[in-house]
Amino acid sequence: MQEKEEKTEDEKRREKWFWLCSILSFGRKEKQMLLDFFGTPEEIWQADEREIGEVFWKNEEHKKAFFREKAAWDAKKAWNEMQKKGIRFISCEDTSYPQKLKEIYDYPFGLFIRGELPKENEKTVAIVGARLCSAYGRHFAVKIAEELAGYDISLVSGMARGIDGTAQRAAIKGGGKSYAVLGCGPDICYPMQNRDLYQNLLKNGGVLSEYPPGSSPLPFHFPMRNRIISGLSDLVIVIEAREKSGSLITADQALEQGRDVMVLPGRAGDALSAGCNRLIDQGAGIFLSTDQILECLKIKKKNHTNTKKTYIALESEENLVYSVLEFQAKNLQSIADETNLTPQKVSAILVRLMLCGLVAEDVKNHYSKV
Repeated sequence: MQEKEEKTEDEKRREKWFWLCSILSFGRKEKQMLLDFFGTPEEIWQADEREIGEVFWKNEEHKKAFFREKAAWDAKKAWNEMQKKGIRFISCEDTSYPQKLKEIYDYPFGLFIRGELPKENEKTVAIVGARLCSAYGRHFAVKIAEELAGYDISLVSGMARGIDGTAQRAAIKGGGKSYAVLGCGPDICYPMQNRDLYQNLLKNGGVLSEYPPGSSPLPFHFPMRNRIISGLSDLVIVIEAREKSGSLITADQALEQGRDVMVLPGRAGDALSAGCNRLIDQGAGIFLSTDQILECLKIKKKNHTNTKKTYIALESEENLVYSVLEFQAKNLQSIADETNLTPQKVSAILVRLMLCGLVAEDVKNHYSKV
């Protein structure tokens, strides 16, 4: 923070919230315990060792870690370093803090932000799903995200590989905004493969985290950040999730927060659909079309009168091969068996279909519709 002869009361409070949210030796649960006991970050800061000792600690070392961090804390240095990285901090007391987040019981005490935050009247939908997704999942992630962008509905997700990143790229490509909630500091691009997406989010939305700059992407951070993804969203869509998946955590938290949840159904017995189908069995909404989202968000559907379609003429055998393909990849021999063509013939046809942009080879000799 810029040094002044006398800080205002607001500046003093923000500085102490900044300190509390920058502590790495313990998490939100412990910070909530301290706030419940002392009342404010200022009073936690002023408490001596005897008073702090009255609060429950995991062990003596845990308490000592708190005092080591406090003794080493340099507010001015930390604030200046944060600003140099283009990051700003807001506490839960700031007027710019998202109201949607304040509605959840375990809202983050502060946010570290690069870029923008969703505006109060901005409609937001979260799309989450499998990292190792199928062509079927990617297809619908792109389709839904692009269609939502056409209605100025912003996308919230976690910038992860697979469904999350695919949907966020599609939202930006469609002219919309997207916001990524990270499980690390907002100055860290994780995963590194999504560096292009990270940069685009800064121009077309924002990147935010409850973890301070420099925080590593530790495993336990990600289940915690999922509540922020759902908390910032009006509705959550799950596209492909295994039986034990972080996407299911997001869906469960969304339901606890009173958010609507929709699930893209998958084939019975498919591992990538096991989590989605379980959510449907538990009563989650089944996603069938974007119209459902518009109805849920009370947005009027546009009339598309000048829609142009591009048709690609296919030879009879090409048409036959294309007709047996699905968004779930099939192997070369299966396609040959279904079409009664030789594998060599099918392989040549698939190459032509890929050149037309109609087919993708997901892994070697496994093909799907695009």
